[in-house]
Amino acid sequence: MFKKLVLAAALCATASFATWDKFPVLENHKGEMAIGTGFVWQGDSRPTQLTPYLGSRFTVLPNLELAVLLPYYVNLSMNNDNGLTNPELMARYQFLPFVNVFLEALVPISHTYNCYNVWVFNFGAQYSQNFGIVDFGAELGFSMNTKESSDFSPPYRLNFGAEADFKLNIPLTPFIGADALMLLGRITEDGENDGKNLTGKTAVYPYIGLKYAITPNVTVQATAKTAFGHEELLGSDTPIMADLKVKMAF
Repeated sequence: MFKKLVLAAALCATASFATWDKFPVLENHKGEMAIGTGFVWQGDSRPTQLTPYLGSRFTVLPNLELAVLLPYYVNLSMNNDNGLTNPELMARYQFLPFVNVFLEALVPISHTYNCYNVWVFNFGAQYSQNFGIVDFGAELGFSMNTKESSDFSPPYRLNFGAEADFKLNIPLTPFIGADALMLLGRITEDGENDGKNLTGKTAVYPYIGLKYAITPNVTVQATAKTAFGHEELLGSDTPIMADLKVKMAF
């Protein structure tokens, strides 16, 4: 059961923190593509993994942005556990100049190590504002799973996040931020609560990064992230995470 909970938390964190960014949607009929890879190392708690991905977003109507992300999972700790993981569909609507609402869904098409055969939904709101050289964005979300075939379901989750990008009038933009995940409720299996109440169990994912604008339409972005919090969410070892991607505006 412990391994199931850690796995569920990892899946939920992936879904919850995969909003394209925490800033306003693109202008009407503008888009962006991203090609990158993520890396996770966590000692013996989880396999070392590499996750190449391809994503695209496009504002189809004024203030309505749609996006899709296609990740591929590579287990570096063992052979023959590679494959397409659950793709993510995203929609964001900006109803005020500084407020967006969003909805994300992980589509259950994969049965690799880090995927359940369930839908994962995450929805919430984002706030963004400019303060001089700082672009600030924040996010509050709520996520949940449908039940899998074994009738196992993790608790609901509250998700928090904030990021500050420092605009220095040079091609290099440093940024810092943090995401957080808090459980609500209990694990259920076969329709009944199993184990203690996990409400309040929390994990925090601080990160730092750099964006470098090669041209006005092409940007390279590198991010380093770690996590700390309750062992029920993270396992016994502190994770080290990295992400490198190229973003192309069109």
